Amino acid sequence: MHPNPILSSNFVSKNNNANDKRMIMAINKNEIVLKPLLEEDIALFSTWLNKEYIYKWFCPNGEEEREAWLNEINERNGKFHFLSHFIVYHNDKKIGYCLYADCFFLKDIQEENYNYDGADLYGDIPEKNHTYEIGFLIGEEEYLNKGIGKIVIQRLEEKIIEIGGKEIASDPSEKNIASVKTLLSNGFVQVREDDYRKKLY
Repeated sequence: MHPNPILSSNFVSKNNNANDKRMIMAINKNEIVLKPLLEEDIALFSTWLNKEYIYKWFCPNGEEEREAWLNEINERNGKFHFLSHFIVYHNDKKIGYCLYADCFFLKDIQEENYNYDGADLYGDIPEKNHTYEIGFLIGEEEYLNKGIGKIVIQRLEEKIIEIGGKEIASDPSEKNIASVKTLLSNGFVQVREDDYRKKLY
């Protein structure tokens, strides 16, 4: 397990241009759909993870961390059963990945190699199905800076509400300003450094 078992809403911003702005107008919230990740999607996820603008946030410790991401997906029905993985679609096109995880299980994870202590981050979680950590990436460059991250967070929130979750958490790097701004615009508040929460009740 690597330091962020979730993708923690980290993503990269690029400067918008006129074409970007036209595309923003073309993307409707109803066109963004989350579908469960299938075995056939793992290769695509791996390709996205290799992209420099994603790799630098999600694999800051190098290839070992990249392999940890893939291991979590491959073990999604076993050791990492508390992670729920999705592919983000714009209409019929696969454009990204997201997931949520029950933080009750995350608090038992400690990884000295990555300076990760789940008990420190989520030791306050009282029970299962209470707080869920979310994360996502936009894998297709032409979809960056289109407001899709905000929509993906809303879609994840809807799913967590459906299963009875009471709080959403995210632990982005404070250096990832775009990620932090997206969380704040979705109603998250900073609890402490690298810890953002949103109450659902």
